[in-house]
Amino acid sequence: METQFSQLSQHLYVHHGHVNTGILCDGDRALLIDPSGATLRTTLTELGITSVAQILFTHHHRDNTADFPITDDVRVGVPKKEASWFAEVETFWNDSQYRWHLYNYHPHNLMLANAISVTDTYTEGAQIAWGPASLTVLETPGHTDGSVTYLIDVDDKRFAFSGDLIYDEGKLWELYSLQKGQQTSDYHGFLGARDELKESLEKVRQASPTALIPTHGVVMNDPDKTIDTLLERLAYCYDKYVSISALRHYFPQIFTEFEGRPGHMPIREGKPPPEYLRHFGTTWIIISENGEAFVMDCGSPNVIKQIQQLQADGEISEVTQFWVTHYHDDHVNAIPEFQETFPCETITDTVVAQVITNPIGFRLPCISPAVTRADRITQDGDSWQWNEFTMTAYHFPGQTYYHGGLLVEGRGVRMFFGGDSFTMAGIDDYCSGNRNLLGADVGYEKCLRLIQELEPTHIFNCHVDPAFDFTDAEIACMLDTLAEREKCYTELFPWDHANYGMDEHWVRCYPYEQEIAPGETVQFRVEITNHSHEPRTATAQPVLPASWNVEVAAGEITIPPRTDGHIGFSVPIPQHCGALGRIVIPIDLTYNARPLGQFREAIFVLS
Repeated sequence: METQFSQLSQHLYVHHGHVNTGILCDGDRALLIDPSGATLRTTLTELGITSVAQILFTHHHRDNTADFPITDDVRVGVPKKEASWFAEVETFWNDSQYRWHLYNYHPHNLMLANAISVTDTYTEGAQIAWGPASLTVLETPGHTDGSVTYLIDVDDKRFAFSGDLIYDEGKLWELYSLQKGQQTSDYHGFLGARDELKESLEKVRQASPTALIPTHGVVMNDPDKTIDTLLERLAYCYDKYVSISALRHYFPQIFTEFEGRPGHMPIREGKPPPEYLRHFGTTWIIISENGEAFVMDCGSPNVIKQIQQLQADGEISEVTQFWVTHYHDDHVNAIPEFQETFPCETITDTVVAQVITNPIGFRLPCISPAVTRADRITQDGDSWQWNEFTMTAYHFPGQTYYHGGLLVEGRGVRMFFGGDSFTMAGIDDYCSGNRNLLGADVGYEKCLRLIQELEPTHIFNCHVDPAFDFTDAEIACMLDTLAEREKCYTELFPWDHANYGMDEHWVRCYPYEQEIAPGETVQFRVEITNHSHEPRTATAQPVLPASWNVEVAAGEITIPPRTDGHIGFSVPIPQHCGALGRIVIPIDLTYNARPLGQFREAIFVLS
C-alpha cells in the first residue's frame, strides 16, 4: 500500500487521509490531532504506534472527528467554546430551532452524528506538555465560532495545526461555513465571518510557525505568502459580491466602506406600481377588472385578514388563483390557513413544489414545516389566461434555486414578479445556503438572461413596495460581474468549479428526514450535482448505527457534466433498533476519487 503520511520532524508526522491528522510520537505512543478515517490505523501501524494516549480536535465538524475509534482510556481535548457540540450533540439534533425557520447557522454544518466524551477543554493560551513537545492553544474562529489552532513546538521547530482556516496558498476548503451575520442574522451574512478569519490568520502568522497544517489541504511551508494570497483573494471576491448586491438596498449601513467604488452598480430608483396592485407583507395581489383577485404568497395570517378587509370594502369579490414564488417561511407559513379560507387553485413551479409540498424532505435556509397543497405544477414557460392577463411561469433560480418567476401581461404593461430575487441595487444572493449557482444558464445568469429577453416594464420584489426595472447597461454589468465571480471564486477553492465551494447542498439526501418503524424497509437517495464540465463518478455509503448489525452496500454513479444524479438506498430497519427519537445517518462520500468522509446526513425518526 502506498504510504499515506509525511514526516515534518523527528517526532511529528501527518497522515493524509480525507483529512490531515497530526501524529506526535513519543516512542510507541501518540497524540493525534483531528483523527478521522479508517486508513489512519494503517499509518499508525507503519509508524510503530501501539497506543493513542491523547486526541485533540480543532473544531466540531463531523468530517474531521468520525470513523476513528476512541477508547475510554484516551484523553480527548476540544475547544471549550464547542465542548457541548462534542459531548452533548444530541441537543442540536433534538432542538427544533436547528431544524425549522433557519436564519442563524451557528452551528450549522457537519454536526457529529454521535456524542464524543470529552476530558479536557481549552481556551486561548492553554499549554499542553506532551512527550517531546509543548503545545499552545490559539482561539482562531472563522470556519467555526470556536475553532482553535494548536501550535506544536517540537524538534526546534514550530508547527501550526490550523483546522480549516486555510486550505492552501490563497485557497479555502469551502465558503458556506463563513456565512455569518454582522448587523443582521446569519441569513444575510454572506462571507460574514471573513473578518474573524482574517484576525485568526494574522494571529497564527504572528506566532511564526515553520509550517501550517490544515485539516483539509496541503502542508504550507511559507505561511506569510499563503495567508497574504488568501486575504487578497477574499477581499477581491467580496468586492465582486458587494458590487451588485441587493442587500445594499436593505442594509446600506453594512456597506458604507464600499460607497463610490468603481465597478459597483449604482442603486436604481423605483417606480410606482400599477393602481390595481396591493402589497401586504410579502404578498402581492392583482385585482382584475371584474373584481377577482390573484394572490402571490402568504407568510402571515395578517395577510388573510387584509384580503378579507378588501372583500368587506368591496375592492375584490373573491380570490380565484394563488401563486407561490418560493419556499421561504415568510412566504409560506400561513398558506395552510389561506387555502382553508380561500378555496382557490394553487399554482407553483415544479422545483418549488418539491419543497413546499414536502418540507420535511429538505433542510434549507428559512424553511417552514407548513405543508402546501399544489393544484397545478408548472413547467418552465407554461402560460395561461387569468381574466384580462396572460400569465407565464418560469423556473427562476435567483434568490434560491427553489424559486419561480411569473410574467403577467395585460393593461399595457409587462409585470415580472421575481419573488425576492432582485432589488433596485442588484441580486439577492446573500445566503450561500440558498444555492446561488455561478455559470452559464444557471442561477442569476439564467435569471438575468430571461429578464433581458422578456423586457418587463415592471419588476416586483415581495419585500419592496416600489416596482423597478433595469437598463441594458445594468443587466450587462450584472452579467459581467457574475462571469468574473465564476473565475475568481473558482481560484479560491481546490475544485474545478466555484460551485463546489459555494453550494452547501451540492450533495444532499432526499428525503432529508422521514419516520421509520421497526421491521420495515425505508428508501432514500443521495442526490449529487456535478458542477464540473466533465463527467464525475461518486460513491456513497450510509453509515448505520453499529447496534443495528445491518450493512448496506455502497452505491456508485457516473454523472454527466453540469447535471444532477442520485444513488438510491434501501435500508432494512431491525426489529430492535433502539430508543425512540431521531437517528442521524451520515453519508460517507467519495467524489472524483477524492474521499470526503461523512459529508452529509439523512435523519430517521423512530416513532
